[in-house]
Amino acid sequence: MAGARATRGAAGGKTPPRVLLGVTGGIAAYKALELVRLFRKAGWDVQVVMTRHSRKLVGPESFSALSGRPVAHELFPRTHDARHMTREASSMEREALGVKHIDLAAWADLVVVAPATANILGKLASGIADDLLSTLLLAVPAATLDSGKVILVPAMNTHMWQHPSVQQNVGRLIENGYTIVGPEHGELACGAYGAGRLVDPQTIFRACEFALQEKARIPDLAGKRVLVTAGRTEEPIDPVRIITNRSSGRTGTAIAQAFAAARASVTLIAGPVAVPLPQGMELIRVSTTEQMLKAVLTHIHRADVLVMCAAVADFRPARPARAKHHQNSLELALKRTPDILTNVSRMSHHALVIGFSLDPSVTRARTKLRTKNLDLVVANDYSTPGVETIKATLIAPKAKPRSLPEMPKERFAYRLVAETARLLRSRKEVPNG
Repeated sequence: MAGARATRGAAGGKTPPRVLLGVTGGIAAYKALELVRLFRKAGWDVQVVMTRHSRKLVGPESFSALSGRPVAHELFPRTHDARHMTREASSMEREALGVKHIDLAAWADLVVVAPATANILGKLASGIADDLLSTLLLAVPAATLDSGKVILVPAMNTHMWQHPSVQQNVGRLIENGYTIVGPEHGELACGAYGAGRLVDPQTIFRACEFALQEKARIPDLAGKRVLVTAGRTEEPIDPVRIITNRSSGRTGTAIAQAFAAARASVTLIAGPVAVPLPQGMELIRVSTTEQMLKAVLTHIHRADVLVMCAAVADFRPARPARAKHHQNSLELALKRTPDILTNVSRMSHHALVIGFSLDPSVTRARTKLRTKNLDLVVANDYSTPGVETIKATLIAPKAKPRSLPEMPKERFAYRLVAETARLLRSRKEVPNG
């Protein structure tokens, strides 16, 4: 292994985390330099692996200077350090030295690919290994993958990201245990606006911190049945137009994945979303609030936990038109949609119920907690829908509100799973341990 092990920031003499950072040929490759800086500032040991196309966008020397290590980029290097290889060495010996680079996969405590192009996602989903990075990714030990320590950060043109093949690949990767962070919505290098922008390096770093520090301590909820709602609902004005909101579904799908990682049996009721839906769980697709209500009431009787995370439309047209409106002006009479949590509170069931309050007011969140008979309510700000992070306050009956720091929604999902396990233990439904 080239380069000395970093010790800066390693408190108490502990060995610093070893991070393998893959950089692929997306236009956002230059942002990975900031990620290396953040890793090194935290005292982490970093080895950068670059693809051929990424080296045309950013010079390897920049990554070497920041990481303190030579960049790895060849599966079978043509030249080697004289300390390791003599001129008289056979071609077989030279090839053997090249293969040793695959040991990087076992060396790493955490593997991150940022940016992850459609190309590398497709290779990994299909099991293709035709360069150093794709080979390393397939050689990552199962224990590293299963513990959530392989993080892929997609970045590409929005049309590429939305392509069915790319979405299928992402879904397959999620099902296989890979952690997907992003992409964000925003202006892209090509001038388009939409999903595809690389997540901010600070957000990526926080996701990496979480993977190293907390995800391995996820509780075991095997045997528990969890019902999660995610996304938004849409209420038709006419056959073309709808009333809805900006929810992307990122928080709800992350929560469903986190419960699945805790070995719970998960049913996900998903309205329209702007993120890939996780695989490996029962999935129920709905559109309107009425449809979501029906699905929740159908499944609540066999659930141990209900997490009502979906952003439900509060109003719907009183009389949706059967044909498209063509008039120059339009007046709509609106009526309230059914309140799903109120309906749940009136039923006989044994599920622990967690609701969300998209309102920073603790007072209003407490009112929701009381009137809808919730076990926990998560208060969060109006700015939460459509972004990568959440700043949540947890409010439970007879307890002081607990404000959490702003964090990636994926990290929050695991915090919520841990909190759910604690609440279940308090009801003596999960053994202590």
